[in-house]
Amino acid sequence: MLPSALARRARSLLVPLLLSAAGLAAWPAVAGEQADRAVAAVRRLVAAGEIRPGTTLQLGFKQGNVNAFLGRELELQKEWEHQTGVLLNARIVPQQPVAHLLREPNAIDLTVARNHEYPDLVADGLIEDLTPLFAEFGFDLDERPRDAFIRPALQARLGQRIVAVPADGDVAILYLRRDLMQDPDEQAAFRKATGRALTPPATWQEYEELVRFFDRPAQGLYGAAEERDPDGAWMYWLIRYLSQDAPYQPLFDARMRPLLDSPAGIAATESYVAAVRHAPPDATEAGKDYNFTVPLFAQGKAFATIVTIAGARIFNAEGSAVRGRFMAVPLPGQRHAGQVVRRTTVIYGNNLVIPRVAANRKLAFLYAMWLTDPDISARSIGVPGGFADPYRWSHLHDPRIAAVYGTPALEVFAREWSVALPPGTGLPGDGEYLAALDRDLTAAARGEMSPQQAMAATARAWEAITERLGRAAQIRHWLAFTAGFEVAR
Repeated sequence: MLPSALARRARSLLVPLLLSAAGLAAWPAVAGEQADRAVAAVRRLVAAGEIRPGTTLQLGFKQGNVNAFLGRELELQKEWEHQTGVLLNARIVPQQPVAHLLREPNAIDLTVARNHEYPDLVADGLIEDLTPLFAEFGFDLDERPRDAFIRPALQARLGQRIVAVPADGDVAILYLRRDLMQDPDEQAAFRKATGRALTPPATWQEYEELVRFFDRPAQGLYGAAEERDPDGAWMYWLIRYLSQDAPYQPLFDARMRPLLDSPAGIAATESYVAAVRHAPPDATEAGKDYNFTVPLFAQGKAFATIVTIAGARIFNAEGSAVRGRFMAVPLPGQRHAGQVVRRTTVIYGNNLVIPRVAANRKLAFLYAMWLTDPDISARSIGVPGGFADPYRWSHLHDPRIAAVYGTPALEVFAREWSVALPPGTGLPGDGEYLAALDRDLTAAARGEMSPQQAMAATARAWEAITERLGRAAQIRHWLAFTAGFEVAR
């Protein structure tokens, strides 16, 4: 065996022992194969003259992506460069929609995009369809089911096309203060006030009851630290809206008529607004995103927050005021026909895409496959200051990752993917649709209009966008998008 193969064999014997010691199920170790195949393909391209020795791959990453993807002390960058002879040059790009970057002249070969951005990026011809590259190099998103990408159809596809390589798992999760939930005095007071036991909420109504009970600003404790930043309002509304019917509440009917101005849309907006009453007074100001809400919870100044699995990593870290005092639980839902329907979606997410103008398309693709190999990627998850969170099933059973996030939180994260639906509208013009929704949700959260007025205004704006972009074409996109929903019933 080559030294790298010997090292993988040693890991294959050691990891099951570590997993067993951690109380986790041991999974077969197949790490390294995808990375080896990517490196071999790069060497073939170099030998064939398609890649010149000493070529530099240009990366456009956000700061947290650089920290994760290049590894601790640049260990992953050094490993890639040693194995391939291809250099990496990482450029820091702003925290803004990637379309802004890709519409400007640049020399970037690989960058990151959020899941909901795919429709606009494809419609505007800004990113590559990766399907031919997967076929050319013989890779498959679903080829190893036991350590595969968690939900490749949701993470990487737009219709039948593969447009991204998954590199970040960001479904929404609810976090609560476990110490307060388990306090006997709080339990007695809650039962006296509400007539029910102090337990994690099954419905959004129960959630509102909880955050109202624990909202004690005079004592330095807010009920909820949910993001209400005007640019991300849709994310925290959609998780409420999707559960308003079974199996889910759609945004449009079959003729692309918005369904927002309805009891379902109004109820979701009322729930969205209700949390603001138990949040810091400036929660709806611009810039009050996760950089505001997550530290607030980590400092012990909020009873509840909703964010991705990254929250568990931060709350579990040394120095966190809630370390050992928080719990991750499934998002609430709505009762329909005696059952609670719960839905979550991908908020944020930083997945790998190749700009249409990339000079090194094949090289960028092979680097993306190397980086997302089960073994390589496990070493990028949880890196301090990194954005990359678990996105392969094997990540959830890796003791190194469990030590960072905590096994209970990872178990909730794993279950939430089964009720996750794609983010956004899935339509060309997604950015416009969501901007209109963000505007009206923010107005409702600030008390400038009622939930009913907000939904009516958004519905009118969505109708105008659909008419301008072409209803017939949008109907085709909508039907294709929803046909691919994987819904747990």
